[in-house]
Amino acid sequence: MNSSKNNTLVINYRGIIEESRFSSLINSIPRQIEMAVDKKYSAVVISLEGASYKNSSTSELSIIIKKLDDLRKKIKINIALIDYNIPLYKYLKKLSEHSELKLFKNIAAARLFLEPKSYKKDLRVLVYDEDMENSQKLSKELSKYGYVITIASSVKEFEELVANKANDIIITHSAINENSKIENDNKKQLSLSKKLIINLPVFMDTAVETLVSFTGLEAEKLSHTIQSFDPNLKRDVICALMHFSGEMDGYFALLFPRDIALIAIESLLGEKIDENDNASIMDGVGEFCNVITGSAKTIFLAKDIKVVFELPKTYTSPEEIRREVGNNNGVWINMQLAGKPFYMFITK
Repeated sequence: MNSSKNNTLVINYRGIIEESRFSSLINSIPRQIEMAVDKKYSAVVISLEGASYKNSSTSELSIIIKKLDDLRKKIKINIALIDYNIPLYKYLKKLSEHSELKLFKNIAAARLFLEPKSYKKDLRVLVYDEDMENSQKLSKELSKYGYVITIASSVKEFEELVANKANDIIITHSAINENSKIENDNKKQLSLSKKLIINLPVFMDTAVETLVSFTGLEAEKLSHTIQSFDPNLKRDVICALMHFSGEMDGYFALLFPRDIALIAIESLLGEKIDENDNASIMDGVGEFCNVITGSAKTIFLAKDIKVVFELPKTYTSPEEIRREVGNNNGVWINMQLAGKPFYMFITK
């Protein structure tokens, strides 16, 4: 039985997935859209709940995906598959990567992308994929709609975040397959390298471990999002920026609100610092940047990844960092020390 969710036509496919049966369904879609005189559909979603694929060859799936993509071009609206099992998803993801067919685990995930106006802008969304590059792509798309995005960087972190029950919607086993020239150009211009994406947890974990070890205070990573650098922090912020190169190339920025910088430095030194002594505070933040990246470099060497970190530059304005790194997308990381926020940013 078919149905509609707002402006999305939902079609249910049951039984074994076969090219002949699927072709009949595909051929019926334009007529279904035409008959819905009181609806202006913006997307077609095909549910595969209960469907199975038993053919050892993927040739039939390839034909189905091509026909769906051809139909998308003809009717000029998005088409997505949903409610598939994980083994089938792995086939679909590989075979559809050069198309613009969407893959979403369920209807809630599909509507999040296809009908963003149906949700509040500050919706909390957790994203996880074994392929970190795909997580980045999904998060980048979701961030356009004003959602609050958290990316889990490992299975362990994902399970912990799910257990916390702090998210409104969870996105896994999904792919948006934007294959246009503009998207590909943006990817080349904006995305972090695959090696850097894989090693992002090294920066996050060493930051936490370093601050705990050196200050004796509790530190943790709260969330991270894909975005350009945000200089519009509403607090007095002391910043350090370090360029690194070699087998990975990019920038690492550490941003401490002044009050947090004072707490961290005083905990490290065991003595009071004048809150107006910019030179001492900037030196302290720069030293934390040095220690964090030094620990990261040790881990990279153990993984046979050669990276050279330059000496950090320190500033009293985030705008100075934005001038250095430009508007390239990167990973903005929300951290916490002694219950108070600070930030990191990594970009290429």
